[in-house]
Amino acid sequence: MEITLSEDDIKYAKTFFPFMAARTFTAIQNEQKFVHYCDADAALSMIEKGELWLRNTTWMNDTSEIEHGTKLLISAYGTAPGLELRKRLNTEWPGFTERFEPVFSSWFEHWRQETYIACLTELLPKEDIIGRLSMWRAYGKGSSPVAFVVNGGPMLRPSDALKAYTSAVAYLDQQEFDEQFAVLVENIVGDWEFIKRIGKDATFNSLFAAFRFAVICTKHPSFYEEREWRIIYQPTFQPSDRLIEDVKSIAGAPQRIFKIPMKEYPEEGFYGATLPDLLVRIIIGPGPNASNLYREFVHFLGKAGVSNAVDKVVVSNVPLRT
Repeated sequence: MEITLSEDDIKYAKTFFPFMAARTFTAIQNEQKFVHYCDADAALSMIEKGELWLRNTTWMNDTSEIEHGTKLLISAYGTAPGLELRKRLNTEWPGFTERFEPVFSSWFEHWRQETYIACLTELLPKEDIIGRLSMWRAYGKGSSPVAFVVNGGPMLRPSDALKAYTSAVAYLDQQEFDEQFAVLVENIVGDWEFIKRIGKDATFNSLFAAFRFAVICTKHPSFYEEREWRIIYQPTFQPSDRLIEDVKSIAGAPQRIFKIPMKEYPEEGFYGATLPDLLVRIIIGPGPNASNLYREFVHFLGKAGVSNAVDKVVVSNVPLRT
């Protein structure tokens, strides 16, 4: 995947987003592919309509979404590294944290209620054809489970085209979060010449972004096996005129969703997102309808303009009783 970053971009990412940067650079180097587990209806909708749905985190199976990251961040901010960070910022720019803290905390409730995500998982080498058993159990329930395997390029390239952003999820308890927070503080305080060079306003915005993603992308350690990456959209914080709001009833519950059209904006660094370019393969999950679904999805892909559709649909041989 072609992704070019300047030295300043890399330095900035490593300074303010050390965890995310490390995971992203590794994913780029490994040409990481991702999987979206869903049912056949959702898969067909993505193919026919050329769109990916983002759902509110309050509907997710992790009942501590957003809340977990918020609690960990507030606690870490009160540790010795947090005190060191505040002291250094206020020494250079008096009153910095007095302005920063109420602005940042004022967004907590918005993010609890108005964060929309699409969840993907890293494709591991042994899962290339069969998928992951735990994910079939959790997200492929019923008789028609399907997994979309996609190229990572459109998600990993930096772009503001959609106002939706991709990040790896960190599965951390308080001690692990404190350690990551200490790395962030060390990066900032330890290279103060760089911080002074980017200036007060950029530092304010960058610290805000670092804290924001820490809140949104930290989950309880028990979900670690999901190896999740998420596409994140927060309409009350950063609205986009390219994402489409809609209402769907899912499992009998009407809810707002946002849809990402599979379109490209190459002049803004977002490309490779059309279905033929994005799709690597479809894995039909274990279930009584697997052979029928194979036939149908080969047809659906061909109709949607995907070449060699017969080679892009496989049936998992995971021996899971459904």
